[in-house]
Amino acid sequence: MISATRLHQLLGLIRAGREDLFYGWPEWQTLREDVLKLDKRECVLCREQRHRYRPARIVHHVKHLRDRPDLALSITDPDTGERQLVSVCKKCHEALHPESQRQFTLRKPPLTAERWD
Repeated sequence: MISATRLHQLLGLIRAGREDLFYGWPEWQTLREDVLKLDKRECVLCREQRHRYRPARIVHHVKHLRDRPDLALSITDPDTGERQLVSVCKKCHEALHPESQRQFTLRKPPLTAERWD
């Protein structure tokens, strides 16, 4: 559960577009390690959907941090009892957040119009 003071700080970070700073909080680092241990450092999505083992290094907020900052430090959602934080691999996390993937644009046009197809 997140304290009222920390929730106020987190809301300020979200308004400023700097919620990434939340992931440096000591409370998050401790909880992150607890969730990884709970899931045996295994990607729960790969295990459940693909029946494969893949190591997890990321703890994902099922209900996004911006949408439910009150659940930022909760392993389960007290309203539903469902998991709020789950361990996932990088590939699954990228699939869950395609909007966060960098979109590269060319700085300069290519030197030639040469094509290889």
